[in-house]
Amino acid sequence: MGALPTLRAATDPLARSGEYYGPGGLFEVRGYPERVAASDRAQDADLQRRLCEASQRLTGVFPV
Repeated sequence: MGALPTLRAATDPLARSGEYYGPGGLFEVRGYPERVAASDRAQDADLQRRLCEASQRLTGVFPV
């Protein structure tokens, strides 16, 4: 069940970039995947940039 949101996001032809899938049940803790709202923290552009920079620095992999 834990992999279903990722599988749906990767294979659903109706899924769009930037959408978030997670458990659709009570408190979004369990259940089949549905499109859900991303947390405020997940939408923080500064945090996204810092994570990307740290990932590049630690892995040595940079976009082309």
